[in-house]
Amino acid sequence: MKHLSKFFEYKEENLDELDIESSKDTDYTDIKEELTDMIKKSLKTEDQKVFDDFIEACLKDPEDIQIEGLINDSDVYEFYLKWRTEVDDLLSDINYYDEIPSEIKVFSLYDYIIQGTKKAISETISMIKD
Repeated sequence: MKHLSKFFEYKEENLDELDIESSKDTDYTDIKEELTDMIKKSLKTEDQKVFDDFIEACLKDPEDIQIEGLINDSDVYEFYLKWRTEVDDLLSDINYYDEIPSEIKVFSLYDYIIQGTKKAISETISMIKD
């Protein structure tokens, strides 16, 4: 019965001491790095000014900007599959899932995922800017 005694042990944590807000900033580090690399690959330059201008253009009009590897819907879907946890967390943070699909003119699950992923990419780009 020794092995069962460990089952009944409890670990106490003080939830008031957890710093959730500061951990959120680092949650998306990997996806931000991936998008930064994709943007630099699209621009074919390491010039920071060109990168900053591209980020500004992305934020002003995200539909007109094309990032290599995220041009087609199938590319966006592959991006979603790779980063689904981060994308879903981002979309949850901005209350995307509270929107009614028909109100945002989306009528299939595939299109809902694509549009949501594009929204998450846009949010990530704004985090890169900051």
